[in-house]
This record gives sequence, structure tokens and C-alpha cells, in this order.
Amino acid sequence: MSTASRRTGTAFESALVKHIRDRFGLRAERLRQSGKNDCGDIAVDDVGLVYLIEAKAEKSINLSGYVAEAEAERRNYCRARGISESGVMPLAVVKRRGKGIGEAYVVITLDEFLGGD
Repeated sequence: MSTASRRTGTAFESALVKHIRDRFGLRAERLRQSGKNDCGDIAVDDVGLVYLIEAKAEKSINLSGYVAEAEAERRNYCRARGISESGVMPLAVVKRRGKGIGEAYVVITLDEFLGGD
């Protein structure tokens, strides 16, 4: 990943955290990157449920890849903290070109969203 791409990603993640805190009053924090054991980009605590966000600000969109990455990072996040996956919802938040943070796409499988296995 180039330095410019990394800066774009960092700026998007920071803007997401600020938006979530300011608009919704939720506790949101950027997570440290851990290579193959990465635990996601942002964790949002919403009273008994953690939204684990994989933030994407790319020209080319790969929804299935983003969902797979978010699900793998949920496993890492839960394993590292010794918690159940049932209280953590993996999401990909994808920047829309030319739109503000609040108009980003949120991607999740239907079963995950509705609580199915």
C-alpha cells in the first residue's frame, strides 16, 4: 500500500470516528493494525453490541472481499479479547466518491444483519 493510500485510509477512518461520536454519541475508537491478526479499523460500542468496522476508501469496490475481511477481523478481535462473536457485528463501511461521511455505504450479509447463522 502506498503512502498516499495509507494517508487516505487514515483520514477516512478518523473522519468516521468523529462522525460516529458527534452525530450518534457513541464510543468509537480506531484500532491498532496487527498484520495477519488485524482486528478491524474501528470499534463502536453501542450498549451490548460492538460494531466492528473495516473502513474502505478505494476507487474500485469489492463488496464480497470487504465482507470476508470484516468477518475474519471479527474472529481476530474476539479471540484477542476472549469474547463471544455473538456480541460483535462485522461491517464494511465504504466511502462513496464525492459524498460526505454520512452517505458512506455500510455492507453486511443479510443473515449477519438479522442475526441468523
